[in-house]
Amino acid sequence: MTGDPAKRAGTAETAGTAGTAAVTSGLGPRVASVLRALEERSDKERAEMEALRAAGALRERAAEFMLDVGPASGLFLNTLVRSVRARTVLEVGGSVGYSTVWLAEAARATGGRVYSIEPDDGKRAEQRANLRAAGLEDVVELTACEAPALVPALPAPLDLVLLDHWKELYVRDFEACWPSVAPGGLVVADNILTPKKNAVVIAGYRRHLAGLSDARSQVVPVGAGLEVTVKCEDQLIDERPVPTAPSVSPVTPTPRDGGPHR
Repeated sequence: MTGDPAKRAGTAETAGTAGTAAVTSGLGPRVASVLRALEERSDKERAEMEALRAAGALRERAAEFMLDVGPASGLFLNTLVRSVRARTVLEVGGSVGYSTVWLAEAARATGGRVYSIEPDDGKRAEQRANLRAAGLEDVVELTACEAPALVPALPAPLDLVLLDHWKELYVRDFEACWPSVAPGGLVVADNILTPKKNAVVIAGYRRHLAGLSDARSQVVPVGAGLEVTVKCEDQLIDERPVPTAPSVSPVTPTPRDGGPHR
């Protein structure tokens, strides 16, 4: 959940509304149409949402807004699902389905399935309608269940998890998911760089990641900032023999056409 204007208008977001056609050019027409419609809605919501944020009243009315990741982050998430050939994807914070569509389009290609958590009944109904319009409803399961209760019931392992909900729940839900994440699997958290009001909570989340021995993590400056954390198996890596470099005889260069060596 973002909604921060920097993710579309700032330097971190390289593919805003003007670049949507390029971002969605490889998608089917139904998927592209749904994404464009949602991006147009997000643009219209932005001014009111920022006024509410400035007044400290956004949280009370959050159910009225999309709070989407934006097109560049959506494409990045789609690419990650494909790169790890994810079979089980968990989205924590589906809203009306913008990021869900991006995840599901890739999961269909990998033979995977998306499990999306959205506690608000109204948003979940919109999410279902948008997935149906995109032709992706059959690869997504929607639920209001919270991550700690849901994860034990999901097919293991988890290949990719997206955290995009209330930031104070990031550590709790990361911990609920991490034991089930596959080696080489990913946990991606949104809103790492913006909005700045989340800086203290996000710093706590990043400190938590830094204390893990079986994780490598990096901030990717796409959209509102994504923290990408990969599950490592350090003990297996440490026990693996180090490859020996092949023995290569030194070669003395021969000058060409009588010219000097370089």
